[in-house]
Amino acid sequence: MDRDFIEAAARLEREIYGEYGSFYYVPMAESRAVQLPVTVGCSYGRCLFCDLNQGMRYRELPLPEILDKLEKLRFIHQYDRRPVRRCLLAGGNPFALPTEKLLRIAGALRAAFPEDEYISCFARADDVLEKSAAELRVLREAGYDRLCLGVESGADRVLRYQEKGVGREENARAMAALEGAGMSFSVYVMLGLGGREMSADHVEGTASLLKAARPFEWTVVTLVIFKGARLAERVRSREFRRLSPLEAMREGRDLLSRLTLSTVWNATHKTNLFPIKGRIPLHRERLLQRL
Repeated sequence: MDRDFIEAAARLEREIYGEYGSFYYVPMAESRAVQLPVTVGCSYGRCLFCDLNQGMRYRELPLPEILDKLEKLRFIHQYDRRPVRRCLLAGGNPFALPTEKLLRIAGALRAAFPEDEYISCFARADDVLEKSAAELRVLREAGYDRLCLGVESGADRVLRYQEKGVGREENARAMAALEGAGMSFSVYVMLGLGGREMSADHVEGTASLLKAARPFEWTVVTLVIFKGARLAERVRSREFRRLSPLEAMREGRDLLSRLTLSTVWNATHKTNLFPIKGRIPLHRERLLQRL
């Protein structure tokens, strides 16, 4: 691999991802996938706790722009030792795109990377519910799988306070719809999201919500107070009393102790005080002992 190629690849990466700023988020389970930008920001963008998209206005990239970025990615990965087998649509919640556009993107991705096994992305519950069962099945046939659903909590009280825009019922129906379409999915749950006042509701509601679900991975993160998030004002006014890192870890332990579903408990995210990972229920007692 010559120097000219390396320099060209670095320049193209800046062109592909430059609009995202200094950083952007991808599902933990898909961190090694080839990442194709299709949206910037979040189509909802009103969660009280969130500033993951750095205040960016939501934008759906036009198809010609997406195809141009895809061609640049194909150039960058042409000398990879192993073929590209994982692809990710980058952005806050790309599953909000219309079905027809998602299908055209899938076709272009498969043409560029013929050995790709699936296409993943972040999704909100309402993104899933806005698509019919037939649309979801067609998307699954086109390669969409292993979606990442930002559930955050199973307690309506917590979701309302944090202005999530969807409730417990919508999250449950979205997970059921994905299962019905044959799509596997992971979920994000956020420790500390209810603060001290709603911690018990947060744990009980989240554990009961996921009893009937079958995510392949449960990604556990801890609430971070972003400077640009509206929740920061409520922390400063002491309306919202945040958990200490140790209290958040105890909340995670209490949540884990209630779980019976078969999945992976992945709490290795850097926001967590004590990174830990294992399969439940197989490793649950060992994980609880370590916590």
